[in-house]
Amino acid sequence: MAKRIVAIYDRGIDKNLMQGFDVLEKYGYELTLVEKTVNEDELAYQNSMLSVEVNGPDGTPINEEVFQYLDDAEIIITHFAPVSRRMIEAAKNLKIIATLRTGMENINMEAAKERGIKVINAPGRAAVAVADFTVAAMLCEIRNIARTDEDIKTGGWTKKYPNRTYSDNMCNLKVGLVGFGDIGRKIATRLKGFGTTILAYDPYCTKESIEAFGCVPVSLDELLEQADFVSLHVRLSPQTQNMFGAAEFAKMKPTAIFVNAARAGLVDEAAMIDALEQKKIGGAVLDVFREEPLPVDHPLRKLKNVTLSAHLAGTDIGTFSGSIKIVADNLEQYFSGGELKNVVNH
Repeated sequence: MAKRIVAIYDRGIDKNLMQGFDVLEKYGYELTLVEKTVNEDELAYQNSMLSVEVNGPDGTPINEEVFQYLDDAEIIITHFAPVSRRMIEAAKNLKIIATLRTGMENINMEAAKERGIKVINAPGRAAVAVADFTVAAMLCEIRNIARTDEDIKTGGWTKKYPNRTYSDNMCNLKVGLVGFGDIGRKIATRLKGFGTTILAYDPYCTKESIEAFGCVPVSLDELLEQADFVSLHVRLSPQTQNMFGAAEFAKMKPTAIFVNAARAGLVDEAAMIDALEQKKIGGAVLDVFREEPLPVDHPLRKLKNVTLSAHLAGTDIGTFSGSIKIVADNLEQYFSGGELKNVVNH
């Protein structure tokens, strides 16, 4: 009897992409594909992603069909589908849970630990996409690219914008990276081509590892005081929740641009909006929000010193296909007698 792999697809990583795990069938596994939520539209999909981050896997619904295949499942592969305690308890033979993301917010890690089930992820899957987006977004904001596009399409021809006194060449600006993991390092590599001075704060990185990328290691306060861009690249955890509040915005330069393509929960939204409305900082580039889609009457929609995007930083085709390859290669190596890598719950 074949062992079962249950792969749960969604609107991000669809059935065709998830079918790529059929390469594992040669190791004696039967691949079963199940849809996360039947006939889910884009808005419902976005809401479910947000629900996972806010309510956790046990508070986010899933297609009940999944439970038909869990009894003999040894591996569950998920993208944004929640893997709840109920699912883990139903899968009596479960050995591995694989998420096609970096984060584990959609998995009940405590239940997996209790059962001795290994959880693996796809580190770096969106790093290239997020790094590209972040640098592009910085240029878009400081050079008014989105603003002039909207202005011309609505009949205008504005040549001077409120940020003209500090809309400078990137080689004359300092970018402060809060977090210097894979994404931060890729951003630094891209910015070096502009001749930008790059400040980096990461309490988990050595001075030498930061300097090896041509960056300047600094404290968080030093970064806030000196940087023309302050860009967040930190994982959301109880320790980092609301790590950016009124005190941090008050330390930034009045011309500084705040960039968040990481997690909305890292920032005290009310404090950020106040800093933008009162011109305590120069502006912001935001790709993540406490509520998505952003409500029509949300104050961020009314601000002229903000560039907004609809949680697009990590979403390109390379991210999704790359996720499949990272996890499939890892499992193939493991099935061939190698070490299972990217285990996040040792």
